[in-house]
Amino acid sequence: MATRITIPITGMHCAACQSRVQSALANRPGVTDANVSLMLNNATVTYDERAIQPDALVETIRSTGYDATLPAPNASTFDEQAKQDEAQHRELRELTRKTSVSLAIAALLMIVPMVVRSERLLPWLAFALTTLVVGRSGRHFYTRAWRAFRHHTADMNTLIAVGTGAAYLYSVAATVAPGFFTSHGVKPDLYYEAVAAIIGLILLGNTFEARAKRQTTAALRALATLQPKIVRVLRNLAEVEIPVEQLERGDIFVVRPGESVPADGEVISGSSAVDESMLTGESAPVAK
Repeated sequence: MATRITIPITGMHCAACQSRVQSALANRPGVTDANVSLMLNNATVTYDERAIQPDALVETIRSTGYDATLPAPNASTFDEQAKQDEAQHRELRELTRKTSVSLAIAALLMIVPMVVRSERLLPWLAFALTTLVVGRSGRHFYTRAWRAFRHHTADMNTLIAVGTGAAYLYSVAATVAPGFFTSHGVKPDLYYEAVAAIIGLILLGNTFEARAKRQTTAALRALATLQPKIVRVLRNLAEVEIPVEQLERGDIFVVRPGESVPADGEVISGSSAVDESMLTGESAPVAK
């Protein structure tokens, strides 16, 4: 028997993440369809419950390096969406804070050499400020890159971690042992400001992306609120009220005068005028 489930996912940040999770789910025996949404941070999976169980689907997602949990048994889709909205709000607030700190330190690293003339103090001051950016604001880039490496994959975080990590470690070596470089005829240049600037600019882009995603999902949520939460279906010639998420193909549902249509379907009895403005933008009701 085909069953559909929507599983919330955390940790996806690019199209490569989405593709990796979707491929892993689609290749599982018993899964007939898998659709992963980067915008909504979830996976909608249609599967044969005789061949695979929801717990196995969650483990499949986790095996790709991302976290997933089964939705609460009594929670509706609207409740799950509210949780995702709150998570997106926290993510945007955290990214804004990290971006502000990183860009401020990057600007400070460019200004300090004009003020501090001590060639011994300046490298250590730059080291301390950049370590703050790498260890706090940009730490998630390195943890995600390591997680991807453990699962034998690479993503955007890998590129960022390798690039900034190499520049940071080289600068630390040049700060701790500049004589080693000069003895080999290499000038011990420092790239602390480049590390802080790159992390700050990438975080700025992530902040804009998170804000746009939150605004888009807010618009989608506003449309979703127009859908009724409860639908009346005919079961054994009697009307039974069920959550709209449990509506299945082939069900016959009843729409009374003045009510919203809960799902797409075919009129098999009765007539009325339906407001289709949400879909077509036309304000005039349409006869059905």
